[in-house]
Amino acid sequence: MHPAVTAPAAIFRLNTELLLNCLSGVDEAGGARRLTPDTNSIAFLAAHLIESRHFIAQQLGAPLESTLPPALARARSLDEAGPLPPLASLIAAWERIAAHLAVQVERLDTPALARSAARFPGSDGTLLGALAFLAQHESYHIGQIALLRRQLGLPAMRYEVRAREPGRKGA
Repeated sequence: MHPAVTAPAAIFRLNTELLLNCLSGVDEAGGARRLTPDTNSIAFLAAHLIESRHFIAQQLGAPLESTLPPALARARSLDEAGPLPPLASLIAAWERIAAHLAVQVERLDTPALARSAARFPGSDGTLLGALAFLAQHESYHIGQIALLRRQLGLPAMRYEVRAREPGRKGA
């Protein structure tokens, strides 16, 4: 792995686990629940993160077709999203894109990281800058989901990482 991408890759790996930990114990009703009329649901935020990872894969030049409804790719709020898939489908979609992204990040080299990419707040317009912002973006939304799960009466999110199979790259 290129040394410059070590930190964002580590954040993506941790966020893969943290989202799964946030969703642990959430039932369909809790996942779909809006705690206020202006608050997105846990399920919507999870879908948004999945679509964000698909955007990252596209930025890396290695798109992976999303298994989520197309309306979710453009939705910025639950009101724009339409019906959401069940949590089990969201988890499967998250694990699929996480594994794909982990492999693609491993392949990045200096020219790829310096390539022009979507410009985000605080980034320099390079792919590396976009990755840094998008890692922060994920962390922000995972924090929202962690708070929502607490407001549903569930235990706090855990900072635990699943054991990996020998020889398997972290997702």
